[in-house]
Amino acid sequence: MLGHIHAHAETRALLVGAWQFKSNLIMDLAGPENDLAAMEAVIRGQGASDVTVLRNDGVSRTTVETALHALGLRSKPGDWIFLYYTGHGALAQAAVKGTRDGDTDQFLPLPGFDPDTKDAERFIVDKDFYTWISLYVPKGVQVLMMADTCHSGTLHRSVDPRVPGMTPRLTLGARNVELGSRPAPRFASVLAAGDDAPVSATRDDLPNLFYISAARDDQIAWENALPVEGAPTRGFLTWSFEQGVTTPRADSKGMAADQDGDGTLSIGELGAYLNVQVRMLSGQRQESSTIIPPGREGQGLFATAPPPPAPPAPPPLPGLYVADMKARASVSGDHPWRILTDGQGADFVWDARAQAMLRRTGDIVAQNVKSPAQVRGVIDKWAALEALRPLLSERDARLMVGPLENGARYPSGAPVTLALAQTGDGAVVTGPRYATVFNIASDGTVQRLFPVAASDGKGELAPGQSLPVLESQVIPPFGADHVVALVTPQPPDDFRLLLRTVENQRAAARLVAPIRDLMVKTGGQASLSIGELYTGN
Repeated sequence: MLGHIHAHAETRALLVGAWQFKSNLIMDLAGPENDLAAMEAVIRGQGASDVTVLRNDGVSRTTVETALHALGLRSKPGDWIFLYYTGHGALAQAAVKGTRDGDTDQFLPLPGFDPDTKDAERFIVDKDFYTWISLYVPKGVQVLMMADTCHSGTLHRSVDPRVPGMTPRLTLGARNVELGSRPAPRFASVLAAGDDAPVSATRDDLPNLFYISAARDDQIAWENALPVEGAPTRGFLTWSFEQGVTTPRADSKGMAADQDGDGTLSIGELGAYLNVQVRMLSGQRQESSTIIPPGREGQGLFATAPPPPAPPAPPPLPGLYVADMKARASVSGDHPWRILTDGQGADFVWDARAQAMLRRTGDIVAQNVKSPAQVRGVIDKWAALEALRPLLSERDARLMVGPLENGARYPSGAPVTLALAQTGDGAVVTGPRYATVFNIASDGTVQRLFPVAASDGKGELAPGQSLPVLESQVIPPFGADHVVALVTPQPPDDFRLLLRTVENQRAAARLVAPIRDLMVKTGGQASLSIGELYTGN
């Protein structure tokens, strides 16, 4: 799992954040300030003592390049460099079109950026980072680069304005930006003679670079208040990374991101963990991406052994905002939520007049919600999903929603297919695999999907099989359904009996502890995937 560790190897970091842009074109952000502070605490907790932090006015092309060059000079074989950026991202016309990177460049607009002045000190193109790393970081030093920022402007669903807080980390919108010329690297290579990398290096050229982005190139990255009481605004990728390396697995054997529970965290495991967590936190709008040099998925993370994760804090009561005073009074009192006086930071908004429940992701998650009992059913359902989220593991199987792009909102009458696709190569689970699939409807009602019919047998999957589990079409009421797929090395007979017992009841909360017990019992040999289906016109 772990590669060779050099004696006295160190973890170093360059952390860069921008949230005050002093621009009429670029809105300020709330999350990067919190992200930067959290990431500094996390990386120091991982054993890093050589940490450089740049923020706001201290961020320019020169300061970032100089700091990275200095880190390279101080690094030696076996060390790790963590290069992190949090802030806005944007697209520009590529200076050279028709390359494998496409006709656009992803770039970071820095404080003071103005697309009309084209001041090279105020932006950094993705290719700049790779050029600097190829020149300034010795080959024996591993680099983890992570960017919690947007990569383009394509949206799957809009954010309902009744839910404040969801903010895109995308600036300049669809404006056709052309960047000016950029200076060549200002420092000489630190690499040994004859070991130089080409200055035109791209991410595929660097065998010591591991790259994690907050979103695919066709997605927006988001920030919002996250699911802890009184939480500040955070980027989804940064918060997921923090949770993955500082909180324990369900069985307390290592970090939450250590998906197989062997006590070590590999880059491949980290990438898989972040992908599913970011998808769930963003309501499927955002999917993190990880680029790993070929054959290095098992590379252990960082140079020093991390401390044991601290026990997680108890989950807080969700915050509920209801504008209508009469409806607000009906849900006040002894309930598993906090009543808020305004919608900022609310986990849920009940629009009683429209009979709709909205969640902090900006989605209508349930319609025809007319009573406090129905409000509770929706909130209880999401509490169960939040309890399941840390247990998600898709290293062996992933539930896919189709035929539209992941995260799309399905209109009334649209066809829907759900398929369970095996993602592993047999190394994660040996022997047979058994699928158990059920749906949690928008109001919290549990519905069995597989195995149900006699022809389903024990739900065994053939090697490499993609199992269609549902073919249907969207009908009212609209909202959010969640299909849960559990893949285990043995048929979970007791759990399936429980599913039959609670079918057609609002009983999602009763399923959490048994699923957690199954995940622990199988010792990393089970997969848990959740497919979100958003419907509405």
